[in-house]
Amino acid sequence: MNEKREWNFHNIAVGLTLIAVAICLLISKTAAFQQFPMIKVGLCILIAFNFIESAYKKSFFGMSFSAGLATCVFREELGLVDVHYAIILIAFVLIGIGLSLIFKKKKRIIYDSMNYKNYGTCKTSRWENDGRFKIENTLGTKTEYIQIKDIRSGKISNALGTMAVYFNGSSIAPTGSYFHIENGLGTLAVYFPREFRVAFKSNNGLGKIDIHGQCSTDPNAPVINADVDNGLGKIDFYFE
Repeated sequence: MNEKREWNFHNIAVGLTLIAVAICLLISKTAAFQQFPMIKVGLCILIAFNFIESAYKKSFFGMSFSAGLATCVFREELGLVDVHYAIILIAFVLIGIGLSLIFKKKKRIIYDSMNYKNYGTCKTSRWENDGRFKIENTLGTKTEYIQIKDIRSGKISNALGTMAVYFNGSSIAPTGSYFHIENGLGTLAVYFPREFRVAFKSNNGLGKIDIHGQCSTDPNAPVINADVDNGLGKIDFYFE
């Protein structure tokens, strides 16, 4: 359940950040706080959270973009009044792309004594270990075939790319399993065997989530508790 705890912590952090920004916006025009630029304070909280999250994920692009937003907020204090906001953001975007290219991770395959496998690039990554798996795709097109006996937990994450995940040949742990599935602006397709029994808990933004076919209704079958989070993209679940 490490993935679930990690996701819950992320939700709490995002929620607290948004609440803090909202409070700053509400009190920005009150008489008691006229001497403080509360709108800037709120923006700084939002930017700082994004920078910290990007640093944790080792995303040079995210960190550079956050720095660009901060530069726009403090443009006058930095003596950049004559520089347009768009120029500042473009400059920091280029810096982020440049740093990402310089420190781009090389593709690698690692095996150790625990039969741990890690396939990593700057765009996709995957690992499997002890009934658990994690698949991430940032850009591009990716197809993954998961074949694990007694899956206990898993995470599927797709940002801007197109990804298809197949579970043919896998089985669920007798005590059940937990999946966290998230999709940003991309397209994600997940193919489950009809024998799988899945309970979906979905959080959909402006995107679309479709379920094709029907999962198992056997009350004795182990259950996959799937937390699904979709932003502006599309997720399709197939039972075949």
